[in-house]
Amino acid sequence: MRGIRARLVGSYLFIITITVVSFELFFILAVDKYYYNNVENMLTNQIRVSVRFYDTYLSSNSLKNNVQNNADLFWNNTSAEVQIIDSSGQMLMDSIGNYIPGKVKAGDVKKALKGKAATTIERDISSKEKVFCISYPLKSDGKVQGVLRFVTSLEEVDKTIIRISAILILIGVIIILIGGMSSIFLSNTIIKPLSEITEMAKKIATGNFKERIVKKRNDEIGELSDTINVMADEIVKNDNLKNEFMASISHELRTPLTSIKGWASTIRTGDLNDKEEIMDGLEIIEKESDRLSKLVEELLDFSKFISGKISLKRSDIDIKKTISYIQKQMSLKASRNNIKFIVNIDEELPTILIDENRIKQVLLNVLDNAFKFTYENGIVELKVTKEDDGIIMTVKDSGIGIPEEDLPKVTEKFFKGKSSKSSNGIGLSICKEIIDLHGGELKIKSQLDKGTEVIIKLPLE
Repeated sequence: MRGIRARLVGSYLFIITITVVSFELFFILAVDKYYYNNVENMLTNQIRVSVRFYDTYLSSNSLKNNVQNNADLFWNNTSAEVQIIDSSGQMLMDSIGNYIPGKVKAGDVKKALKGKAATTIERDISSKEKVFCISYPLKSDGKVQGVLRFVTSLEEVDKTIIRISAILILIGVIIILIGGMSSIFLSNTIIKPLSEITEMAKKIATGNFKERIVKKRNDEIGELSDTINVMADEIVKNDNLKNEFMASISHELRTPLTSIKGWASTIRTGDLNDKEEIMDGLEIIEKESDRLSKLVEELLDFSKFISGKISLKRSDIDIKKTISYIQKQMSLKASRNNIKFIVNIDEELPTILIDENRIKQVLLNVLDNAFKFTYENGIVELKVTKEDDGIIMTVKDSGIGIPEEDLPKVTEKFFKGKSSKSSNGIGLSICKEIIDLHGGELKIKSQLDKGTEVIIKLPLE
């Protein structure tokens, strides 16, 4: 395993192992404490009974006499080893004959000789077994006469703890193994669809846009599948638009070039004394050259916008002078097309920081479209007003309008409308880019056969 699968399985196993080990340690320590506490509680209850009996019935005699005469009374109620130690630390008696010569130096005995009950765990000197020891002081008239000590082996207790711990560890290993297999299964449910998406992305990268991913789950991976499919659809759509755009551009380039070449050939081979024919040909050549020049400029602008190399040359502009220039330039076209061109400008318009040439380009493009799609005797209106935070320029016409399904697409790159008058499909996309660079907004409202309204908002700041 490698990659995401290895990381997922590793993460799952790490979490499962840490959790299981933590619980294992907790339970093993709890079992250990439980059994040791049971031993301590049992011996504590037993030694207390013996000490109370000594205090009640035997404390009036000396410890040595009691050991000689009543030794069996000290271990009647316990199965543990019983030791009796005098006040000097010397062992007087051991119930199993495990006599320790000299003074008993165990810590629990020392504390008991000082009047305090104490416990300890140690190794038996002879058997080397781990034993639990509990010592209680034996008192007479408030003075410590000696120590009663119970000692029991912990070997069986430890064996029981080890057996339980082994069972818990075995259960933990099984849980980790099951967790490992489950993590592999879970990782496969993520990796398999991701692998399918990766394969699909590779096919798209090689130019195969026909295949689609089958969505199997309504989760993030399913959403990713939908996104890849939508991306493939968009690529196909844009590819088709690009092909249509190239065909349109080729046609628009070929038409004026054909006219220019045709009239140039006609003038060259014709009667040079026929000035009227020559003037008509030169006029057509001039118009078609202007048309070619405009198309080339649009293509250059489009290329700059696509590559992000366009930059604005802003300056404080009196927008009324700009609109006046636009009015003069477009009035002649309006007159030639028998269209009523109305310009309304607010008197109080502030200066605005814009790239004047680019804004002129936008207005001329929008107005050119308005004239192109408006019938004779129609109306085109340019209105400029001020709002609190910006200047609004509205171009409204009584033309053929835009179909509702095409309205969201008219500012997209390469989109060409269904009308025969539609141009190459880059003019409005460039206009939108210019307005966006100014931090403004371009909106288009339209109804089929009722006209179109283009609203351009430029911020004052």
